[in-house]
Order: sequence, then structure tokens, then C-alpha cells
Amino acid sequence: MNLLAIVTLLGGTAWTLPLLIRQRFRAPMRLHLCLSLFLLGAGNVPAQLSDPAALDGLAFTGFTKLAYNVAILTGLCLMVGFLWERRRPLWRRGEVVFCLLCLTAMAGVTALMPPGLRDHTFALPYLDHWQVRAFYDIGGAYLVFGYTTCAVLAARHARNSRRPLLRASLGTVSAGLLGLALSCVLRILWVNCPACRGFGHHFTYPNIFLSGQVATIAVCAGLSLPCFASAAQFLRERSVQRARFRELEELWRRLVDFYPELVLEQHRGRRWLPLLDYTSAVYRRYVECRDGLTRLSPYLHRAARERSGDQAGAQAGAQAGEKAGEAGVPAAGPDLVRLVDRSLRLRGEADLAAAATPEAAVFVAPGDGHAADYESDLAGLIALSRGLRELRTAPAENDSRALRV
Repeated sequence: MNLLAIVTLLGGTAWTLPLLIRQRFRAPMRLHLCLSLFLLGAGNVPAQLSDPAALDGLAFTGFTKLAYNVAILTGLCLMVGFLWERRRPLWRRGEVVFCLLCLTAMAGVTALMPPGLRDHTFALPYLDHWQVRAFYDIGGAYLVFGYTTCAVLAARHARNSRRPLLRASLGTVSAGLLGLALSCVLRILWVNCPACRGFGHHFTYPNIFLSGQVATIAVCAGLSLPCFASAAQFLRERSVQRARFRELEELWRRLVDFYPELVLEQHRGRRWLPLLDYTSAVYRRYVECRDGLTRLSPYLHRAARERSGDQAGAQAGAQAGEKAGEAGVPAAGPDLVRLVDRSLRLRGEADLAAAATPEAAVFVAPGDGHAADYESDLAGLIALSRGLRELRTAPAENDSRALRV
């Protein structure tokens, strides 16, 4: 379970770090949270060592145990400051002063211990010595204070939050922290009460350890809820943007075949971004399609004149341009799809690149009201691209049906 806590806490650190970097570490509360998660996660790593003597050999006997407590107590202190949202100087914060006093006392008690006791555990004969009991009592006192304070503050934030997910997350974390505080109280009783350690007593250290593990699972579950929700939202948005990116493929490909210069320049190191950042890739493709349709305007008007004759077609082309200018791209019906398809074919037959673009540029002029926003415009381009793909594949589908008959 400690491994689960390490993964959750270090994962939370990685989750908060990118925004903190973008803010250039100028957000004190977010910095508190990031450092707290990192210290709580990294501090549990030495506890997973099967032989702490290897790490003690780098400094002195008991160094691993002392480093573990320094990291855990400091991380818990930062978490209290984060949840309390205090911006006062460090020397005026009660949790900071209490933490420094506890750490100083634990270091002093470790210095007073004989070398043979510095690798102590929660077992006899170590607990027969007052230095060992004092070490665990001092650390346990701050853990009870820190876990209880964080539980109360988390419950307060959960009660004041209007977001159901945040209320559920903080409520679960609060319950888990109360469980951890209770396990620390039981551990203090185990250390100081010889009767509790009597043979055959139901109050055993494995029971205390199990209660702490269950509480740790609850805390990890509460901390993971926002991460899982954000990951699900990211995957859902990525799926939508990926579908949009592929829907624009037909229109974009046909325009780029005639206007290769439409493709915006991109740094080599960022060419792999469409695999992850489909939102930016869709916007790039949207801009390139809009630019291509602007250049295609002379052919669009010529295609409209071909359909109805010279004079009537000119009027129809002007009306089509005005209609597209008023309503924007979303009005991509079958007639407009065929008009764009014919324009693309004309672009291959005749070069009107030198012709002046009409004042009413088809598909380019912004619409009124909600038709001028990016989402509506993008939906129109997607509908146009889908119509072009259906128009291209329709004859092939009819031929295949005839062969089957």
C-alpha cells in the first residue's frame, strides 16, 4: 500500500508541476501543494528499502529513519499551509513552528541514542528505552496534529465547494486523513502502554498497521478522483478533436493539392504534436481551409455562372457569395457542395490565379450573431468536407452495388 501512496503522490506532483512551471513558480499555494505531494511521496521511498543500512552507510546509523520523518513532517506541514491558505511569514505560522520544534527534538533524541538503538523499530527490546519511545511520541504528536488539521480543513473545503466531484474528492480525503490520525493515536498507545503489547491482547501492531493502510487507500482514492476526471475529459476532448481533424481531411487535401503553399510552416520539433495536441492541429487545418476557399473564390463564381448561364449565373454567383457572407460557412447544403466540387475541378482546367478576388468572397466574410464564431464556422467546413467525400465516393458505391447485382 505504501507503493500505491508513492505512485499517487508523485503522480499528483507531476500533475501540478506543468501549470506551476508556466506560472514561473509564482503561485505560492500551488507551490505548497506541489512540494507537499513530492515530499510525502519521496519520503515514503526510504520506507520501502529492505535494508536501510545501505543508505545509513552514506551518513550515519539512523539517517534513513530521520530523513523519512523530515520529509513526511515537512510535507504534512506544507499541506496544512496549503489547505489553510495562509500567506503569513513562516515564523508566524503555528504548524511551521511546531514542525521545526518536533524535527529538532527528534534529531536531538537520535543524537542521544546509543548507536545500537538508532536502527530501532516498533518492537521489543527497542521500546524498553525512553529515547526510542520519545522519538516515536514526538513524531506521532505532529502526525496526529497534521492529519487531524488537514482532515478538518479538507472537510470545510468540501462543504463550501459547489462542484460535486470536488466535494466527493475532499470528503474521501478527509475521511482517510481522520483514519490516519486515529492510527497514529493507536501507535502512540502501542509505544507507551506495555499492557497493550501483552501476549494474546486483541490490540496488536498489525491491526494498527492495517488501519493505517485502509486510511491510506481512502486518501489515495480521494486524491485520484480529480486526476481520473481530468484524464477522462482530456481523452473525450481528444477524441472529438481527432474526429474533426479527420473530417476536414477531404476538403483540406483537395485544396492543398492545388495550393501547396496553404500548409503553414511548422517547426520540425513540433511536427509530432498532432498525435497529442489535436486541438491545435484542427485549428491549423481550419485556417488552411479558410485560406484555400478564399483563393478559390474566382472559380466558385465561375462555376455558379456555368450552372445557370452567363447573365443569370453571374447573379446566382453574387447571390451565393452574399448568402455565404451573411450566413457563414455552416450553410453547406448539396448545392454548395457541388459548387465547390466543380470549382475544384475548374481549378485544374483553368488558371484564374491572376483574376481579382470578388468583393463578396464566398465562405470568408464573417456572419452575424452566433454564425461568426469559430465552432459554427468549423462545423460548416466539416459539413462541406463530408459532403465532398460523399460526392466523391457515391459513384464508386453505385458501381459496386451494380456488380453485386
